Amino acid sequence: MHISSILSIAAFWLSCLSLLALATGEYVGGTAHDTPVDLDDDSFQAAIEDSANPFWLLKFYAPWCGHCKKMAPVLDTAAAKLKGKMAIGKIDCTQHKAVCNNHKVKGFPTLKYSIDGKVMDYSGGRDELDILSFAHKMSQPAVIQIRRLEEAKKFAHQSAGEGIVFLGSGKKDAKLRNVFKNVARKMQANAYFLWLEQLESPTDDERDNSYVDRIEVGITEPGRWETTEADLTEENFAAWVKDQNIPTISTLTPKNFQRISRNGRPLLMAIVDMENEDLVNAIKSHIMEFILRAPKGYVEKRYYGLFDGKKWHKFLQQFEVKQEDNPQFMIFAPLDLPGEKTYWRNETYTKLNDFLKAVEEGEVPPRHPAKKKVSDDPFGWMTDKFMQFFPFSMIPIAVLTVLIVWAMTPSMEGYDEEYDISEDESIEDETKKDN
Repeated sequence: MHISSILSIAAFWLSCLSLLALATGEYVGGTAHDTPVDLDDDSFQAAIEDSANPFWLLKFYAPWCGHCKKMAPVLDTAAAKLKGKMAIGKIDCTQHKAVCNNHKVKGFPTLKYSIDGKVMDYSGGRDELDILSFAHKMSQPAVIQIRRLEEAKKFAHQSAGEGIVFLGSGKKDAKLRNVFKNVARKMQANAYFLWLEQLESPTDDERDNSYVDRIEVGITEPGRWETTEADLTEENFAAWVKDQNIPTISTLTPKNFQRISRNGRPLLMAIVDMENEDLVNAIKSHIMEFILRAPKGYVEKRYYGLFDGKKWHKFLQQFEVKQEDNPQFMIFAPLDLPGEKTYWRNETYTKLNDFLKAVEEGEVPPRHPAKKKVSDDPFGWMTDKFMQFFPFSMIPIAVLTVLIVWAMTPSMEGYDEEYDISEDESIEDETKKDN
């Protein structure tokens, strides 16, 4: 028997076994994937623990979700280019509710990623280039070794997405080294980690001089992680990195708004027309002057950013922001807090110090975004109510389907969520809703 015949027979039986595994819900691993893999309650854990595919991008979706459908060809194309680097899995949450509930999926599509069996939230972009860039970053070493401090500043300027790097330094046997390395692996998706090894010296006094600095482009003094031997844990270091991995002054976009506004601090925004460069630079200098002059503890109570009031005017309508009143300041309470969303805004204050003082003294009271009325947007109101009472809202639809078999129910193309911004200037969160 020729070798080619033997290989053909082997391939035939392997295909049969794969089909049998799919029919029984069993995951077929051991080889790198080049197409998105359908995962379910039974196969999910085996897939993300597959040694041949240690890194996954996971799409949790519903068949009726318009944004999910639009994303499908993007993932198909990306999967073929990422074979051996990152596998892509998709989970239908209308059929496999257990795994979706376990990972707290609240809207569609929800993207997460998995490294060595640990599932984490994905906060990057959703087009093909963003996904390819994410896979490339995650395939690099989690910690980059450098030899001189100047290399860290150069890396922050040229390679770090938001101009921030975390520089650790110590000797080979330093306790900090292992903590730093382990946290870097877990947080590699959203942060950059560099390590500068300290050489042994005859004059060493056996003290541990390890440290971690936060280095940001445009900021002269690095921020150092102040800790003690007892507090030198992965949990504490990860919490510090998460809190500090936000630029001193962010330019807010659809790609970073959710991450920053849900990172635990209030977000202070200067709403300005970003096309007016002179005005933008003046506002940015005004905020930076406040940051440099005010006490550090007071400054670090909130994050700061510039928000394009002209481009995202539709998003701002729910806060009664008028373009003619810009520039102005506005504060969001952290969006990851439970309960009704809260903000502070008053267009009459042009000085940041005056605005913050008025907020603290109650002269600018807390407010809540305007709720939709049925008369304003009937379809949008119906969509909100559908998502609010999902899955119970499916019952009347099912009843109508049975009674009127010839009528087709319109698909849910999206869900308007009041606290998100998107590239098409609508207020969308791709079916995601707050608890």
